[in-house]
Amino acid sequence: MVAQVLSQQVPIVLNALFLASVLFLLGTGLSIIYGMLNFLNLAHAAFLILGAYVSATVITEVVSAVGGTVGGGVLLVVLLVGLLVVVPAIVSVVGLTMERTLFKPIYGLEDDYQLLATFGVILMMEDGMKFIWGGQPVSATRPSTLLGGVELFGSTFPLWTLFATGVTAVIAATLYYFFEETRLGKITLAMAENDEIVGVAGIDTRSVHLKVYVIGVGLAGLGGALYLPNASMTTGLSLQFVILAFAVLVIGGLGSLKGAIAAALLIGFVRSFGTYYVPQLALAIVFLLMAAVMLIKPTGLFGDIKA
Repeated sequence: MVAQVLSQQVPIVLNALFLASVLFLLGTGLSIIYGMLNFLNLAHAAFLILGAYVSATVITEVVSAVGGTVGGGVLLVVLLVGLLVVVPAIVSVVGLTMERTLFKPIYGLEDDYQLLATFGVILMMEDGMKFIWGGQPVSATRPSTLLGGVELFGSTFPLWTLFATGVTAVIAATLYYFFEETRLGKITLAMAENDEIVGVAGIDTRSVHLKVYVIGVGLAGLGGALYLPNASMTTGLSLQFVILAFAVLVIGGLGSLKGAIAAALLIGFVRSFGTYYVPQLALAIVFLLMAAVMLIKPTGLFGDIKA
């Protein structure tokens, strides 16, 4: 009886951790960018979708080029390098190009104008991805297949879920060190409080803006790279991830790394268990959680500009 219950609950818990990992990478980047630039970028979630599509191409090309000439272990290492390094780098370059051409002119505008403008960018990016990759969902499970699975309570669970969670945990620890111990991280936190004062101190705030922006976009691209081997992706998910990303921002609190972790875990578990038990209300439960947090603590669980 216990084994049967565990065999039902463990997959939900693993899926919750996997979703929380993706949402943390997406929400943290959005939080950093909004905290520093006061820029409400709805299009941020589209970089996660772009990361997934680029990952599909990287996986397909790598398998086609070397899949038949190297062993499974070597192929897995090459694929992991492509997903964890190449994909975020490509997405960051695309994001930086868009920042210079599309986003920079709307900095400083009222929030409603930013929301309308970046919503248009989402539609533009979706159409661009449909033009390049087509309108059908994409999937590329080879990395997950090569990594294999683990048998628990009579069922086999993909190790990719645990791998993605582990990678995200390492990134969270790295970000904590970045904000607490490095000069750029401390400058970032100071600029989130008041970038004008930081600029008066002789620091090139524009350069810091660009660096942090690239980090944020790269994290979103990495989220897409980790998501794809365990699930299919379509451009239609952009708006769903926008909602979830802003839920992380609202629940966790602006600029808080601890808040992003807590919010991603809460949303991951609420969404996963909700999808299993009441699938019709899975997204509505996230809204209810958001509303409850805003009523109790409008600034979010950790609503301060601290790591």
